[in-house]
Amino acid sequence: MPSNERQNARMAKKRKKEQRTKKIIWAIIVIFAATLIALRVSEIDFATIKSRIAESTGKVSSEITASADLYPYNLDSSKNVKVTPQNDKLNILTSVSCTVFNPTDATAVYTFSHGYANPVMSTAGNYFCVYDQGANRLRLDTLSSNVYETTTDFSVLTAAVSRNGNVIYATVSDDNKSQLVVMNSKRKKLMELDVNDGYIVALAIDSSGKKCAYATVNSTDAQLVTTVNTINVGDDAPRASFETAGSDLLDLHYSQSGLYAVFTDCVYTVSSQKKQHMVFNQGDVNTVCFNYATNDELVYIYSEYSSANENVLVHINSSGKVKTTVELSQLPKFVSSSSNEICVLFSDKTAVYSLTKGELKGEYLCDDSVSSVNKLSSKLFVCRNQLIDVLEQGDES
Repeated sequence: MPSNERQNARMAKKRKKEQRTKKIIWAIIVIFAATLIALRVSEIDFATIKSRIAESTGKVSSEITASADLYPYNLDSSKNVKVTPQNDKLNILTSVSCTVFNPTDATAVYTFSHGYANPVMSTAGNYFCVYDQGANRLRLDTLSSNVYETTTDFSVLTAAVSRNGNVIYATVSDDNKSQLVVMNSKRKKLMELDVNDGYIVALAIDSSGKKCAYATVNSTDAQLVTTVNTINVGDDAPRASFETAGSDLLDLHYSQSGLYAVFTDCVYTVSSQKKQHMVFNQGDVNTVCFNYATNDELVYIYSEYSSANENVLVHINSSGKVKTTVELSQLPKFVSSSSNEICVLFSDKTAVYSLTKGELKGEYLCDDSVSSVNKLSSKLFVCRNQLIDVLEQGDES
């Protein structure tokens, strides 16, 4: 009897420890996800708005419409809408479905209902990965068909996809704080790594599917410390590690020649998986919003303090050099970049700038219901509540 009582006590203690550990993990993930949503999504739950958007080059002027017979295009949900350009298509994730959208004729070329409670998407090349954060489902698709859907042993924390179809994902674990897995498009596991120095909150994988980075969060001396680790597929330990205390990591992303690490109050790059280049030192900037150009280089907007009207737009190459600087007199909501242009969304307009020179190329009137803007070819595609709308840039009037 005493032996059974001791065994039961040990089991109860173990269960209590596991529950406490899970609470800590999900508290960290919720904070991380909430920060990303606050910075990168600015959806306003208004009723369907049919207002028109005006444009000009240099001045906001006459009202125009484009492709009125095709747009606006209605989505199946207004919740958690994310629009991502992929090649010449738009990949639209909602709380209900994922749709590869042909903007030329406003048709869905590939769509599926994901059935995920908390869907998150990562895109690269012709591939995209959708996973149910906090659950154990994950799928890989191309722009035209499903490659696979799999069930993981433990809850998925985060995931990313490479241009060659390799998927990197992290889960919780019974025996470790996190587990990192790299899997190819045939569902063959290329690497499994147990992680015990913190809980994984962000991942990145390069275009070849061979170089990886993962960020862990742990508490040291009552302060959260984020550690960015670089590792190659096949390694059993990180190549390099970089610690940042008291700042939240927002994103990890590979360009063709380096890794970007974007925090709430600093930015740096890593070359050759080992050498760190500080772009903005910790405390020198306040991140407003950011995105990546067609070549995967960073476009980044910052201010000196939170909610400042005076902001600065910069284009940062993968070596950490600031190539373009534009002073902004309004608080931006969203930024995107394609080809040789940068689109900045404000509450009342969208401004288009040259990526290389920073000169203003055009402005389009809009209202605060617009949550994102992306330019493909000569057209601006905006998301507003449950609609995708389009504007075509005309000649200077």
